[in-house]
Amino acid sequence: MNIGFDKISPTPKYPLGINAAQLSSYDWSSKAGVVLQFKTALKADLRTAQLGRCCYCRRILFDDISTHIEHFIEKAHYPLFTFEIRNLALSCGTCNTQKNGNNKLLLSLIKKRAERQGKAPLSRCPTLAQELSPNATLPSDPQHYRWVHPHLDKYSENIQIEKGWIFVGKTLKGSRTIRGVSLNALAQIERRALFERLATRGGMLSILVGFISELEQHKAKEVAAVLARVLRHRRNLPSP
Repeated sequence: MNIGFDKISPTPKYPLGINAAQLSSYDWSSKAGVVLQFKTALKADLRTAQLGRCCYCRRILFDDISTHIEHFIEKAHYPLFTFEIRNLALSCGTCNTQKNGNNKLLLSLIKKRAERQGKAPLSRCPTLAQELSPNATLPSDPQHYRWVHPHLDKYSENIQIEKGWIFVGKTLKGSRTIRGVSLNALAQIERRALFERLATRGGMLSILVGFISELEQHKAKEVAAVLARVLRHRRNLPSP
């Protein structure tokens, strides 16, 4: 399947007149003009660099509201990297939500285990190979990361996407990323979206054109099964 881009290269630059030092005194949620200007410009530049695709699942990013600027290293773990462009990429809302949920679950398990052992819970950032000192600079070597880094790693060398939105890890990094973002849960979401796309088409000719266009991303057997559901649904609809 077409993954769009292998990695973000070259990395976008800071908007004219804005630098990391200026932004360092602000929180990510700040409404300050310099922060809003940075986010707006970066979102546009990343969308271009990523060919309009999510940095994790490689699905097309549509609505700008549901497109998130993703912190690869969580800003809650390392606030120092909040405005580091090499730590930022665009993700769809689904992947961002899955990643955040899985991270919270991991931290909860670490905390419970520490409590059972009578120890203080350790901070853990799943995307990092090892924790960093508080004043460390952002790692630039792919070996410092446990997941496929959108700026440093080639996606195609680590993850393969098969038709039907099935994600296969080609490396340990790829497998960790797939699990960490629950990428294979997307297959069911995409099947529902496929049904909606075909169901909202007009006549049979339009449905047939839609069927053919879907074969690039879905297996023929899957599209045929969804098409059968659409036709049954139409037969059961009351007459106007």
